Amino acid sequence: MNRNLVIKVSVRRILLCAVLFMLHFSLLANHVNAQGLPLIRNFTTNEYGGHNRCFDIEIGDDGTIYVANFEGLLYYDHVRWRIIHAPDISRVTVVYRDSQNTMWVGGYNLFARLEKKPNGELFMQPFGQKGKFKGEVLEIFEEDGSLQFVASDNNIYSVRDNTISLKMRTNANFLPGIDSDIVSLEALKNGKENAILDDVTQIEQLDGGLQVVVKKNNGLIITDSLGKELYTITEENGLCSNQVAYVAYDGHGMLWGATLHGIFAIELPSVYSYFLAKDGFTGEVHAITAFNDMIFAGGSNGIYYISSRQCKRINEVNNICWMLSSYGQDLLAATSSGIYKIKSLHATKGRVETSRMTSNATTAIFVDGEKVYAGEPDGVWLYESDFKQRIKLNDLQLVTDIRRSTNKNNQSKAPRQNDNQTGLWFQNVHGETIGSNPEAVKDPLADISDNLLMPVSDIEVKAQYLYGNQVWIGGDEVLAIIDTDKKNLLALADSRTVRFRSIIMGNDSVLWGGFGNMPKALPKLSSNERHLHFFYALDYSPLSGKTLYRYKLSNNNWSGWTDKQDIEYLNLPYGSYTLSVQAKLANGELSEVTSIDFTIAYPLFMRWYMLVLYLFLFAYVVYLLFLYRLKKLKKDKIKLEKIVEERTADLRNAQGELIRQEKMASVGKLTEGLIDRILNPMNYIINFSKMSNDLLKDLKENIDKNKESINEDDYDDTLDVLDMLTENLQNVDQYGQNTTRILKAMEEMLKDRNGGYVDTDLLPVLVQNKEMLYNYYSKEIEEYHIQVVFSLPAEQMPLHGNPEMLSKTMMSLLGNSIYAVIKKAQKMNAGSSAQSYVPEIGFTVSIPSKDTYILTIRDNGIGIEEKILDKVFDPFFTTKTTDEAAGVGLYLSREIIQNHGGTISVKSVKDEYTEFTVTLSK
Repeated sequence: MNRNLVIKVSVRRILLCAVLFMLHFSLLANHVNAQGLPLIRNFTTNEYGGHNRCFDIEIGDDGTIYVANFEGLLYYDHVRWRIIHAPDISRVTVVYRDSQNTMWVGGYNLFARLEKKPNGELFMQPFGQKGKFKGEVLEIFEEDGSLQFVASDNNIYSVRDNTISLKMRTNANFLPGIDSDIVSLEALKNGKENAILDDVTQIEQLDGGLQVVVKKNNGLIITDSLGKELYTITEENGLCSNQVAYVAYDGHGMLWGATLHGIFAIELPSVYSYFLAKDGFTGEVHAITAFNDMIFAGGSNGIYYISSRQCKRINEVNNICWMLSSYGQDLLAATSSGIYKIKSLHATKGRVETSRMTSNATTAIFVDGEKVYAGEPDGVWLYESDFKQRIKLNDLQLVTDIRRSTNKNNQSKAPRQNDNQTGLWFQNVHGETIGSNPEAVKDPLADISDNLLMPVSDIEVKAQYLYGNQVWIGGDEVLAIIDTDKKNLLALADSRTVRFRSIIMGNDSVLWGGFGNMPKALPKLSSNERHLHFFYALDYSPLSGKTLYRYKLSNNNWSGWTDKQDIEYLNLPYGSYTLSVQAKLANGELSEVTSIDFTIAYPLFMRWYMLVLYLFLFAYVVYLLFLYRLKKLKKDKIKLEKIVEERTADLRNAQGELIRQEKMASVGKLTEGLIDRILNPMNYIINFSKMSNDLLKDLKENIDKNKESINEDDYDDTLDVLDMLTENLQNVDQYGQNTTRILKAMEEMLKDRNGGYVDTDLLPVLVQNKEMLYNYYSKEIEEYHIQVVFSLPAEQMPLHGNPEMLSKTMMSLLGNSIYAVIKKAQKMNAGSSAQSYVPEIGFTVSIPSKDTYILTIRDNGIGIEEKILDKVFDPFFTTKTTDEAAGVGLYLSREIIQNHGGTISVKSVKDEYTEFTVTLSK
């Protein structure tokens, strides 16, 4: 930015207004050639990380963009936005590049110079005496060989020899605040009180004879070398804000600007211009043509026309437009709702008139004088006499292309209503044709050089049109214009210098900040500094097209081309490297290769003198191992002799154990046989006792019937005998049942419980136990108001075991708890104590480690006396009566748990609680 322009801006503003006033009338009589708008990119706070309010902008000699921002100084190296905070975190209002390429910064009570650290990092160095001026720096400029600035305390200060001195007092009365008003230095020096520019605030010269005029709160006006207004760029056509504070031109076809609502970049001047969705153009383009000095484009959303650099839609056509063709003084459009005729009225005002000529969907048209050939869904039709006559030519459906045939004697192969030769060639969407030798269609892009086409190569071309020296390209929601007359402007973006903008070690240690003369090599890195992040970019890159990069490390192959601008190495091996980067410009040409060397030191244990030490240590270790081996052989000999003795003894013990186990197995078989022998007679005894009891009942009834014929004493004696016999038979049945229960318990103890092990999930087994408990003991739970709480995990409980056996074990333990709380409830209810008792049973599962489960069953029932606590797992030991249990439940439970490699233990306090703990492993 040339700040000296601000000094003369008041005079130039008057001249410019006069020129713009005359241009306003000249534009009414002269139509501007069709041309689109330059590409605009807006940067938001999410991208640059500062405040949305920006006050000034400047461009460094290496292409870096500097922006004065409410939060500090932003700078963009074409890879990343970064910020330098001012002392006291104050705002920065001015940034200035002097004639020596030094960057100066002004802000609230701040005047500073940007300086570089030895590693290329930027920092802000405050300049002059603190408190020399008050308020904000409004403008920085050079005059009379010194640097000067204007402050909001209404003074102009001079900067020289590291001091700030007052140069002159002004008559202006600047109000304190953060307004982005632009100061007129000429007005200040002439002693005027109002020194704020309120119309044109800046004029910036661009290449190609263009000028940018900044209008206060009204965006930008672009003029040519004669001052003729070309177009205005505002919020309406894509600018982030009309409140432009300052603009700066980088000399390479990019205009940068700071506004009160963000930062923008405009590709200006440029060979390329565009109409995008933001400009009102939507949908996919199918056809482009010129008509009455206007460009018309047909596509999936209807028909658009370009007038005064504005893209407008013809509202009467709401369907897909497939083709456009001139028809005398009019324009025909083939659409999915028929053929439309378009007349241009008052082209400079952008008004058109349309009329619908047919109602059938039309996919292609061909105009031959007053004849119009139309491809419709059911075939090709000929329209004559301004669409008053209609003749079907053939049945070729969905024709998409109609051309003249170079063979004039060609005749249609399909039957027609007349036999006249058409001399045309037809093709439909399926590739079927009628006619031969179609005329060739010239490709508008055939004569365009590759370097002009490359920046728009990412557009999927749907339609193309040559209009004078302009090539119009249509894609999806884009109309791109290549102005071949301006191809010399391509040299503006021909930046061949790739720079490493920053190199970071780890996450925050800056090895190279990107400013100043880039070193050929980085400082030597230690062995633990192997996480490196490289950022790189061209000095200047256009918005049109993509700049691609590739890299290689030392002698490796080049990477593929990509728009990625950084490389991160997380764990590089030790050694020396050369990283090389090259860019492919948007026009396809290559930049120079930029390289930097760096070395990652080998750790101490990998250095050469350590290797010599390792060899010495290895030889010494081999010697020690030799001595150790000799000693070990002696020990092994002694140990082997001892093992032989121990094994011999173990064999004797094992032989004895086998004999014992065989005896036990024999006893088990014998016991099993005896149980069967005893169970059968016991069943008979139980059955006969029940039958005898029934006979006694019958006998008693007979005696009662014959009571009158029996002596009273005999009758009473007989009844007493019958009652005694009944009681004896009941005792026989009861003891028989108890004996049977004990025998079956012994039989259960003899069963093999080592089989049926599978990989299973223990959680569903426990859930089933919960349901079974509520089902089997629903009556008791309801009657005694038993509180049952299950605390089960949410995740699976994988286990290798027998789910049926484990389920029986859990139900046995839960059954004991039900018995204990019921007994205590009956005892409490039978007593005279008035205290309330709530029976509680808890089942809790904890997982202390990934391989262990701990299951705890706790009740507040009658408990177990301490003196018998160590006997509860003994076979046939029980605290219940013989009628209630056989005393093998806990014994079998322990056996099942132990067979699963687990443990079971019990804790209890008489009349307070009992707690069983089961530990299982996966």
